Amino acid sequence: MALLFEALFCLIVAAVSASLTSDYYQQLISQETAKALTYELPKKNEEFRTGFESDEINDYGEYDVVIVGAGTAGCIVATRLSEIAKISILLIEAGGEENDFNQMPGLWAYHQFSELNWGYYTTPQKYSCLGMNNSQCNMVRAKVIGGGSSINGVMYVRGNYKDYDNWAALGNRGWSYKDVLPFFKKSENSQVDGDKGYHGIGGFWNIEYSLPLSPLYDNFVNGSLETNLTFVDYNGRSQIGVTRLQINTKRGRRQSFGTAFLNNARKRSNLKVVTKALVTKITIDRQSKRATGVEFVTNNKKFRVRARKQVIVSAGTVNTPQLLLLSGIGPRNHLRDLKIPLVADLPVGKNLIDHFILTLIVRSNYTAPNTTLQQQVEQFLNGLGTLTTSTNVHGMSFFNTRNNSAEGPAIQFVIASPVSADASLLQRTQNYNNTIAEMYSKLIQPQNDMVWYVVLLHEKSRGRIWLQSESPIDFPNIDLNLLEKQEDVDVLSEGMEYVYRLLKTEAFKKLNAELLDVPLCDKNSKQFLECFIRNLGGPGYHPCGTAAMGPDPRKFVVDDKLRVHGVGNLRVVDASIFPLGISGNTNAATAMVAEKGADIIKSELK
Repeated sequence: MALLFEALFCLIVAAVSASLTSDYYQQLISQETAKALTYELPKKNEEFRTGFESDEINDYGEYDVVIVGAGTAGCIVATRLSEIAKISILLIEAGGEENDFNQMPGLWAYHQFSELNWGYYTTPQKYSCLGMNNSQCNMVRAKVIGGGSSINGVMYVRGNYKDYDNWAALGNRGWSYKDVLPFFKKSENSQVDGDKGYHGIGGFWNIEYSLPLSPLYDNFVNGSLETNLTFVDYNGRSQIGVTRLQINTKRGRRQSFGTAFLNNARKRSNLKVVTKALVTKITIDRQSKRATGVEFVTNNKKFRVRARKQVIVSAGTVNTPQLLLLSGIGPRNHLRDLKIPLVADLPVGKNLIDHFILTLIVRSNYTAPNTTLQQQVEQFLNGLGTLTTSTNVHGMSFFNTRNNSAEGPAIQFVIASPVSADASLLQRTQNYNNTIAEMYSKLIQPQNDMVWYVVLLHEKSRGRIWLQSESPIDFPNIDLNLLEKQEDVDVLSEGMEYVYRLLKTEAFKKLNAELLDVPLCDKNSKQFLECFIRNLGGPGYHPCGTAAMGPDPRKFVVDDKLRVHGVGNLRVVDASIFPLGISGNTNAATAMVAEKGADIIKSELK
């Protein structure tokens, strides 16, 4: 009888606990989504001004290794290097800790309107983002432990084998696909039914399928097969084809690199992590041209810390070039104009690459279930449902076009559900002008519509990042220069032709699927597609390339060991070292770079 009473008591406690947890998440979602609609993104790094302008520099001591940035790369590098017990490490992050709200990938659109985002916008664009306010694109960059892995769409995409073979062909020894595959696998604890030999098991980073499958998934796969695509493991032997999405979650909760890697590493006595601290300068000995440490600001005070062995910059594609430039590493003329003493004349900030995404609205006769917030939360707590994957993605494919001569795919294609028909959210997340935001708000019916994303994977156009001033309080200038090359528009237009083919398949005819007209552009005009693309498309938030890797310091910033050309004891380890873009989302490749970079550095430190 006592055992029965005890079991009944445990069931009651569990039920009450689950109810309290559900209530907590419902309240959290309501509060944070409401805050996101009014949150004002910063325009400068004002929170650090008092400390930066202080005349007093405080001594922060000495470490073997100082790492700037606790994003995807920084978390991995700090974790791996701290495995060497004799090495002392300081990891400095401008943002704060993760929170319960960012653990829900399905609400990623709201995360960008919070203190987890730096708040960057591009400069006014000439060739794209023409339907955005002042022709400026949002440029979401994470400012939080875990970096982009803490606020992104959790899509696990490695790219194509040819991407890395092309890196190696530039003179980067050890960076071919054969060389980097082990480092992709090293991070992974894969739960997917993928091609044998291509996935890792036992790593810190969990990879799984989103559940449950959408009823639209079968239509997407069958329609894609009708267009002669085959079903593939896109992270396996072949990338081109139709596929099921692999995501970096664990039972539906986001697996950032803060969660998967750094949380356990922080328990080690040889690793210290400082948050809400902006690194303002790399200190460099002028005679020896060697990095000796960094200066940073936190709690309204300025500090200087010394690095005995290495300074590693993992601040990301925007902030890494900004810091290098502020430290005297970059194009000679630009630094001279700002009166920043030159340390090394390198093409820092150039070669800015991003994917271009065109968003389409497709209506069908399928009606999505009308679930309450309580139901969504209860599904999430069981590792299921729309809160567990970004925009409720139903499927993905990769394909080539006539205008693309590369062996890999030209286009990544994703179908999902709309986040919202709320004009104010659409306007904020895409920076759409009033006309376009209202247009989409009137068009979208969330329960009947799909969002189809056409992603240009290999832009020929290149942008750049440069300083507004010599002060780290000012944001850098970001010019993506998307679609400057007409070839990019031509490839996207062919991607649109594939969309029309897919809509004509039997699988989508059953849904009465149709692409919604956009009144902004004249459908009968020869220029319709170009108008559509240049006005309504924007960046994929996958920037890379601004401290590119290669052997020639006239063209590249770091060598194939990730050492900054001409400056000792200084490395860059993040997506800014990509010399060329890759065929998909960049987070997995950034993790690979960090794993390989950490391996290179560990071999020197042991």
